[in-house]
Amino acid sequence: MFNVLLVEDNSGTRILLKKILTRKFYCKVYTANDGLEALKMMQIHKPDFIILDYMMPQMDGYEFLKEIRYKKDFHDIPVIMITAINEKLALKKVLSLGISDYILKPFNIENTMEKIAKIMYNRNNTLHRKLDGLEKRIETLEKRNRELKKNHYAPSLIDKKIFLN
Repeated sequence: MFNVLLVEDNSGTRILLKKILTRKFYCKVYTANDGLEALKMMQIHKPDFIILDYMMPQMDGYEFLKEIRYKKDFHDIPVIMITAINEKLALKKVLSLGISDYILKPFNIENTMEKIAKIMYNRNNTLHRKLDGLEKRIETLEKRNRELKKNHYAPSLIDKKIFLN
C-alpha cells in the first residue's frame, strides 16, 4: 500500500483525488491544505509520492517543493504538480525542481489516473531496487558475521591441549 500526501486547498478537488487514490489505487492518503501543513505531515508520515497543488495560501506548491528538495529524507519523493496555470515560465520553474509530472486544471480523470498509475509503477520499481540492494548488503553482512564468529570461536592451542601434554 502506498502512502500519498495530497496537498490541495480546494476541498472539492481534494475529496475527488482522495477518492480516486483510495478506491482505485488502494492508497493511504494524508491531506494538507497548504505547504506549511504538508511540511508538518511529512515529519509524521513519509509519503511514497506527493500530489501537490501549485497555488495555495500560506506556502504555495513551488515553495513547498523547494523546501523538501533540500532535505535528504525527502529529496527523491516523486511529485505530481496540479495547476491551473498554463504558462511555460511557471511550468519550467517547477520542472526545474524535479517534479515527475503535472496535471492541468480542470483535469481529466482518466488522464489523471494514468499519471498516478505511472508514478506508482515507477516508485514500486525504485523501491524494489532499493530492497534488492539492502538484501544483498544483509547477505554480505551475515556472511561476514559468520566468518568473524568462526574465527573468533576457533579453538586455541590451549583448547587443543597441545601445551598440556
